[in-house]
Amino acid sequence: MRLTRRNAFSRALVFAALAAGGALPWLLVARPLLGAYPALAVYLVVTVAANLGSLAAERSRAVSVFMLATAAGIGIAGFAASLGELALGLGVVLAVGRSALCHRKTSARSVVIEAALIGGGLVFARFLAGRSPLALVLAVWGFYLVQSFYPLLAGVPTRADTGRHPDPFEDACGRALALLEGHGN
Repeated sequence: MRLTRRNAFSRALVFAALAAGGALPWLLVARPLLGAYPALAVYLVVTVAANLGSLAAERSRAVSVFMLATAAGIGIAGFAASLGELALGLGVVLAVGRSALCHRKTSARSVVIEAALIGGGLVFARFLAGRSPLALVLAVWGFYLVQSFYPLLAGVPTRADTGRHPDPFEDACGRALALLEGHGN
């Protein structure tokens, strides 16, 4: 499937909705078992890791990105003294991971885009945050809503830019013909 910027933006919007929609059920189950802060910390770490994993082109790389981001997030959660510090640390993990996945070299433009999106997302989430469960859901949604603009602003290369034919059948036929021609000599 060819992933264009518009498709990437749409997928990011869906991720924002799913992350927000999963917050309340997770907290209803995990809060009695773990406590309020640890349950929320685990949820935030997993959503950041899932967001980064969803950006990887191959499934095997997505798993390793997810695991690495989870380990970094757990480390940050262990040292964070407040929810604000945790959110800022996870924002840095998201920015660094996203830049490493989507841009091979870091430019001033990518740093400014990451700073604007992470900073804007955290400010918007703080604006929406409150003590009610609905406010928490809105804060998670607000953060990932701002992050969904990344494909539009950063000029993320499409997944079809891997040198393969956009049609998987044509790509497989080309590889098979190359293999047959290689054995014929």
